[in-house]
Amino acid sequence: MRTIIMILFVAAFAMTSCENDRQKLSDSFDKLQKESDSLLQKHNDLKSHHEMHAASFVSLSERMAGVALEDSSWLEKLANHEVILKGHEAEFQKVEQLFAGHRELKTNFPNLTTEEKQSQIDAMSNDLDEIKDTQNSLESDHDKLDKELTKIEEDLRKKQTASRERQ
Repeated sequence: MRTIIMILFVAAFAMTSCENDRQKLSDSFDKLQKESDSLLQKHNDLKSHHEMHAASFVSLSERMAGVALEDSSWLEKLANHEVILKGHEAEFQKVEQLFAGHRELKTNFPNLTTEEKQSQIDAMSNDLDEIKDTQNSLESDHDKLDKELTKIEEDLRKKQTASRERQ
């Protein structure tokens, strides 16, 4: 009789423990999902900023095509900007794939085993760290591009103004 009671006690404890583990995993996933949603908003903002840079780059490149340049560093900077912008496009695609995986996981999460849930939570946490690093790098590049494009724009306006004044 004692053995049966002990077995029932252990079984009840194990079931309670499993339920607690499942709840903790669900809570962890919900927290990561909120962080992912926040990073997605930031991603969209960065992408909009990127698109503005790309449009500015194209516009400036077209205007400079018809101008005799005395400062070849402008062309070097624009070539560098083109490389950076193309690199950003690849980074945006990579991050968007990570977000797509998070959306898919959200759909399938309830159906996973405890071990699979833990594995997916760990992977998602790593993804979010990677996304944050990428976003920090993109922000830094955007600041640099803003300053350089503004400087080239100002210098080009000054050159055009001086050219008109000489005429």
